[in-house]
Amino acid sequence: MIEEQIPQWRQELKSSQKKEGKSPSNRWIQMATITKNNQPRIRTVVFRGWLDNDSMLIFTDKRSQKIKDLEDNNNVEILWLFIKSKSQFRFKGQAFKIIDDISYWNNLTENVKDTWFWPKPGEPLSQNKLVIDTNKIEKPYNFSVFQIKIDSVDLLKLEKPIHKRYFWNKQDLWRRLEVNP
Repeated sequence: MIEEQIPQWRQELKSSQKKEGKSPSNRWIQMATITKNNQPRIRTVVFRGWLDNDSMLIFTDKRSQKIKDLEDNNNVEILWLFIKSKSQFRFKGQAFKIIDDISYWNNLTENVKDTWFWPKPGEPLSQNKLVIDTNKIEKPYNFSVFQIKIDSVDLLKLEKPIHKRYFWNKQDLWRRLEVNP
């Protein structure tokens, strides 16, 4: 069996992440969805890693609006901006729920686990602190993991004197195409 090679855009992404260091931009990505009424929705989510060479992971609350959006239309676009490397990545693809998600839950820190027991997103926040021993509680029903299967990548490098832009498409076996910025 031949091992699949990591696409060049992943190498470019890794280089940008390295330049960012411990900046939050290394983990915060913007994900756009479309509502059932064809309204765009964008929100910041946390990048949780790679499932394979072209599928990124995010965790989300089943009670959030993005779940309803993804149930109606699983097409997404991810924007990932790296300030230090002056690189903007746009990923287009589809989101799919991962059913067997217990290993992801088990790898979370206790502080992060606590947040999954908060009230439903968008509800008024109580000033009373919830005290939950997550060691004695199973994974909550609202914890959800999604795989974003990437079909295309668009990289804009904000270089001087002229910006550079590259495009990769899975159908073209991730061959890089330089395009006008």
